[in-house]
Amino acid sequence: MIETLGPFIVTSWHGHRDDAKIPNAVRKVWSEKFRGERRGRDRGRGPKEQSNVDLAVLDADGKVVHSFDGFRRPRGDRRSGRRESLAEYTAREIHKAVERLGEKPPRRGKGDVKLPDIKKGSGVRVFVRLMDDRMKAYQAPVVEIVPLATDDWQVLALPKKQRAVSAAKLEKWLSQVYPPGVMERVDRRTKKVYKVEKVEGELTLSPAGSDGDRDFALLRGTVRLTDEGPDDFSYRGKLEVVLSYSRSSPGTPTLRGVFSGIYPRYDRFRRRTREIPLRAAFESRPK
Repeated sequence: MIETLGPFIVTSWHGHRDDAKIPNAVRKVWSEKFRGERRGRDRGRGPKEQSNVDLAVLDADGKVVHSFDGFRRPRGDRRSGRRESLAEYTAREIHKAVERLGEKPPRRGKGDVKLPDIKKGSGVRVFVRLMDDRMKAYQAPVVEIVPLATDDWQVLALPKKQRAVSAAKLEKWLSQVYPPGVMERVDRRTKKVYKVEKVEGELTLSPAGSDGDRDFALLRGTVRLTDEGPDDFSYRGKLEVVLSYSRSSPGTPTLRGVFSGIYPRYDRFRRRTREIPLRAAFESRPK
């Protein structure tokens, strides 16, 4: 599946059919998709089964070459009795688009994965995963990079004794702990996902010994994150971070840490709230 998508630039758009500004490609896909629905109703039939997710392949001029329902019911093989997986179905439809493009996309070799990184100065790289057993794709980590200024590191200076640290002082990188793929937390008017606007919690920063040229400290506590929606929606988790300070090269410390929390996701179909584990990892950049 990933190899099939390799040659393409992948992007997305989400919204409603009555939105004022709909991209031309989306408008074309929907006009074709719902044309059959209108015909069926004219003939006294109900709308055919379809999802609200569509995939399309565009050519270099932005014209739709091929489109298809992203979650169509998989077809079965009469001989083997095996049903086609969603990945196989998607790859098959993309190959149709490749043929219509009139050229064979170049094959890519397996290269090393390159993570986004701080280009200048220092900062924190954040990895976030929503451990949703129903939507496995959410378990793939989302990676964010957060540049930090010297002043941002001062709150984490080596402690001589245990002291309190407000989680709000670390908002720049803790606010990146949001669940990837969850779309119900959006502004209904603008369709933009609500961002985390408030980080709360009192953490403790404690000395944790030394080893040769380095001193260590532990940052621990519970963090509560609230998004910018109108209903004061929030979720929380436990933060644990190890900091390392070089005596010979004083400056910003090295940081490694984890966040383990629960994201309360409302299930609109079952009308109940599911508590889904939310995990994050942090590392300072550069090392």
